[in-house]
Amino acid sequence: MPIEVPEDKPVRHPEYVYMDYARHLSGRLRRTITGPMWHGPSLREALEGITVADAVERPVRSMKTIWEIVLHVTARAERARLRMDGLALEEPTPAEDWPRTPIPCTAAAWESSQVQMANAYRSMAVRVCEVMSSGFLKVVEQQAYNVATMADGVAEHGAYHAGQIVLLRKEIRSRRPNGAPLTDLIW
Repeated sequence: MPIEVPEDKPVRHPEYVYMDYARHLSGRLRRTITGPMWHGPSLREALEGITVADAVERPVRSMKTIWEIVLHVTARAERARLRMDGLALEEPTPAEDWPRTPIPCTAAAWESSQVQMANAYRSMAVRVCEVMSSGFLKVVEQQAYNVATMADGVAEHGAYHAGQIVLLRKEIRSRRPNGAPLTDLIW
């Protein structure tokens, strides 16, 4: 049975629906970095107050460090944006998926890693809106999902790792007197 649309309410062209969805996903990607998120802190909020010493500490031997997680979410967001540009990228190698922490571990290098992460998510957010009309629902080259699904996954991936960062931060701070940051390490 056809859907009846009142004459006084024009039907929206499908491109406008895609545009709305692209804006929604673009906003989700931006909020993954900046917040606010309904479920907890954004990546930036989770990283507030994290020092270089905190970022490289491994309080749980079987887990990655906070810095490794930042490099990982950056690598995944950058790969997704490249896939949106039509590059047929294979799945990343373990070294590409989990880049090594730069040595020496300096405050400048830590800040740079955080800026690169934010830029990767912002670039992805912008690119989502740019490809909206030319292939938002197009299947990503060599993958079984479309651009919209991939963009949604990048936002979810960042939110998941923000939660991990919060847990690691709590564990790191719980091991110190009064939860004070460790500042006397020399790198």
